[in-house]
Amino acid sequence: MDYITFFYELNMEKRQIKPKNSFDLLKSIIIPKNVLLKQCMGNGIISNIFITDIGYYRKALNHYIQRNNGAEQHILIYCVEGMGTVEFQGSVYHIEAGNFIIIPRKMPHTYQANSSLPWTIYWFHFLGSGADQLIASLQHYKAYAGFSEERNMMFDTIYNRLERGFSRENLIYANLCFHHYIAEIVYTDKLLNNDKIKEPDKVEEVIDFMRSNIEKTLSLKEMALAAYLSPSYLSAIFKKKTGTSPIDYFNQLKIQRTTQYLLFTNLRINEIALKIGINDPYYFSRLFSSIMGISPKQYRDNRFN
Repeated sequence: MDYITFFYELNMEKRQIKPKNSFDLLKSIIIPKNVLLKQCMGNGIISNIFITDIGYYRKALNHYIQRNNGAEQHILIYCVEGMGTVEFQGSVYHIEAGNFIIIPRKMPHTYQANSSLPWTIYWFHFLGSGADQLIASLQHYKAYAGFSEERNMMFDTIYNRLERGFSRENLIYANLCFHHYIAEIVYTDKLLNNDKIKEPDKVEEVIDFMRSNIEKTLSLKEMALAAYLSPSYLSAIFKKKTGTSPIDYFNQLKIQRTTQYLLFTNLRINEIALKIGINDPYYFSRLFSSIMGISPKQYRDNRFN
């Protein structure tokens, strides 16, 4: 999809705001179209995911948006206080403090603050091929992100940088920070330590088993047995989550451990091979080279370069 051909082709019927009372505090920056075209879409560093709009609304009473044809960008709304509702695809999402929601681009939607407890929200509009892939990979559009002062400070960093203007350096810096910000939001469930009972993640369980047995030669059957799964089912769910097979992933872990031995010990290369469960030094060297692109000796020789 060529973002340049459709970007900013906005129909004002898509956007309606009920202007009754001013917000207690609002901040927003809309990056100009020509800046996005020149500095973001054509910049290989940030073109996969980049911000088009950013804002913060505090206790946004009477905040109401309706876009009958959706927005031309994906929208991230993160609520830190109060409540609101978001409606799209025939579903109504009740947003409370600690929740975030992502609305895919071109998705007709409506959202509004609660009239009694209006929400305080941080929000972004963003684009990019990587953004499309990220949204497509989501299992849920709404989730709990909790509260993080570091996250709020990161927003301030992004906003303040863009507020200083749209130089190439400012845009790169702000958008790289946004990559961190959205990853921390979307994958919060992997980071939060809470007391909720969760269904065990069999793939993570197998990865832990691999790491605990890095010095062994494990078969697919042994890995599956450790997680009480069939080999075929393990292969399917493992490939879906990691993008690779269990055996290939195990070999990657072995080579990752090898690099640490090469960097931080004086063990001979054949001794290192034995430590990761490979008896054949020639196979070990070929495996290392296929994954790292250079031989173990070259890797060690270049460690201080």
